[in-house]
Amino acid sequence: MSDIKPNPVPGPPLFTRPAPGYFATKRILKRLSRFQNVIRHKERWATDIDIACPIEELVDPKIPMHERFRVLNHEIRRTMQIVYWDINYTGVPTGVIHKHWDIVEQKDINQQFDVIIDYFRLPRDPNGARAYEAVMSTLEQAIGVYEARLRQAKREMFNPIVWVAHLIRIPITVMERAGLVGHEKTNEIVIGAYAKIMKYVMLVIIVFVAIKLGVSIPWKDVVMRALEFLK
Repeated sequence: MSDIKPNPVPGPPLFTRPAPGYFATKRILKRLSRFQNVIRHKERWATDIDIACPIEELVDPKIPMHERFRVLNHEIRRTMQIVYWDINYTGVPTGVIHKHWDIVEQKDINQQFDVIIDYFRLPRDPNGARAYEAVMSTLEQAIGVYEARLRQAKREMFNPIVWVAHLIRIPITVMERAGLVGHEKTNEIVIGAYAKIMKYVMLVIIVFVAIKLGVSIPWKDVVMRALEFLK
């Protein structure tokens, strides 16, 4: 029986990540392209090595040639989880099914692998090119999505609605930074706290708009209604 076991894929976060902005998208594209070039130089398939960037852009030229393969492997291991989440956001599937004959059970066995997280575990016998092509295809699709996102993000830089959305999400960002998101026992508390914070925010916005419009505000009634609203 095959001893190659896929790595567990991380679960989804409590809150959906907002679409990356212009500069964040540029950083992600740079990371994906670098990851792609690292794999090209590691595997050195004749059809793709010619379109890879010079290896000196990936590895310090002072490192001896016989050490560069080890450096490339280390970089893949350091960045594969980050690249997985980058691709996961695009919706591009990273899972593949490997079908092989089990000599013990005398039947075909299907195993599911993730082309990014399980990169070093992908079955490469008898045809390693199929594993390589699966990785490259996934990366190319994700890069295409982020290139489209980059064009959209450039337009959004001048959209006030997008800026308001970022302001509304500030409480979530603060709670994520504080380490309150991620554990099942705190998730319910976090969601409740966010709902209460948004009630305050909406109340402040309504009062602000009323003042700007010159509406006469009966502050006593506002305070009483606010207390009921915020319960």
